[in-house]
Amino acid sequence: MRLFWKVFAVLWLATLLVGGSGFLVSRALQQDWLLLQLNPELRDFAAQLATVYEQDGPTAAQQWLEQQRRESRLRARLFDAAGDSLLPGTLTRLPRFQVEPSPARPEPPPQPPGHGRLFQLAWSTDHASYIIALHVPAPTLWRSQRTPFTLLLNIGLAVVVLALLSLLLSRYLTRPLGQLGAAAQSLARGEFNAQSLQKTTARRDELGELARRFESMADQVQSLLDSQQQLLRDVSHELRSPLARLRVGLALGSQQNLPQDDPLWQRLDRECDRLDQLIDGILTLSRLDTRREPATAFDLDAMIAEVVEDARFSAADLALELSGETGVQLHGWPDQLAAAIDNLLRNAVRFSPDNGEIQISLRRTAAQALIQIDDQGPGVADEWLDKLSEPFVRVPGQSADSGYGLGLTIARRAIARHGGSLSFSHNPAGGLRVDISLPTTRR
Repeated sequence: MRLFWKVFAVLWLATLLVGGSGFLVSRALQQDWLLLQLNPELRDFAAQLATVYEQDGPTAAQQWLEQQRRESRLRARLFDAAGDSLLPGTLTRLPRFQVEPSPARPEPPPQPPGHGRLFQLAWSTDHASYIIALHVPAPTLWRSQRTPFTLLLNIGLAVVVLALLSLLLSRYLTRPLGQLGAAAQSLARGEFNAQSLQKTTARRDELGELARRFESMADQVQSLLDSQQQLLRDVSHELRSPLARLRVGLALGSQQNLPQDDPLWQRLDRECDRLDQLIDGILTLSRLDTRREPATAFDLDAMIAEVVEDARFSAADLALELSGETGVQLHGWPDQLAAAIDNLLRNAVRFSPDNGEIQISLRRTAAQALIQIDDQGPGVADEWLDKLSEPFVRVPGQSADSGYGLGLTIARRAIARHGGSLSFSHNPAGGLRVDISLPTTRR
């Protein structure tokens, strides 16, 4: 369930509980039976008045009512079943009980009862049925010491339920946010661990989606930081050798005052070219880690055909055969992907024998465009296949002028930027096989 509907449901239920409880309590407080329960002395009022009236007469009953008015501020009036007044009482006659006054018993002047609650009680004895109009003043109705325990319990229970719901909702919302905050701090220290967000990423609401996106971002940032640190270490290592040779050559040249056509200067020039190539490769790697260039749509088959044609021109003694097609329109960075495939083809050309053949085959599956490059070179030992695309990795026995091991790294980064993968294996002819997989649904 989405977080929006969870919050909506909890708030709606809480509002319903509060409103319903308030309505029920307010309705209950207006019920006569509850008010009579709150005032125990009113329970037997009707029975006592009817008993005094029948046993001691109207005068005694009137005196008893006067006593109740003085002691408990209770005003009442006694009627028969037809609504005729039997006593003057202590309560002003109500309009619904209004009858013509009897000449023998003149009515006393009406006295307003004040604020309170008017009850109409029915009571029957063995001799007659009576109706008693009873007015109870407001201060007498509500006395805290007479409030029933059940009413307080119900109100307290509603408050506790609402508090628990609020607590659960607050914890449900703030706990994953706290985990995201802790993960952000660990990422800032360079110590991000995806396991810390495992419970949050398993959620199926907005917070789970946020955690999954944060985890993906954190993995990329952590991988980028790790690769940058490793690259700095590798670059510092690789720069020591040509710089040391340059220093030695410059020292020798300055001491011996060599002429301009001396082989030493040519060697120093080659070292400078190698440094320039190394720096260019490093800059290319750094550009692949940025996302500033906008992506564009391009035809994959046309781009590969152009790269293969350029490779044929530079390797006239080799046969480069292109077969198949993907029919795919990709959305990405064609220059980077073309440079990646060009690096792979140049690598195949470098290690292929004279008059050898390089096969480039294209095909498409339901969700991927597949590119396969087979050469007839000496191949690579199994333990080096997974290391070929790492920076500055050179296979044992490889010549010193074959590069710094950045070409395959650049190719892997460019392919990965398009959501694809690069792998190496042996082909049946004994050479190296390169497999490139690119998703066709990437946008």
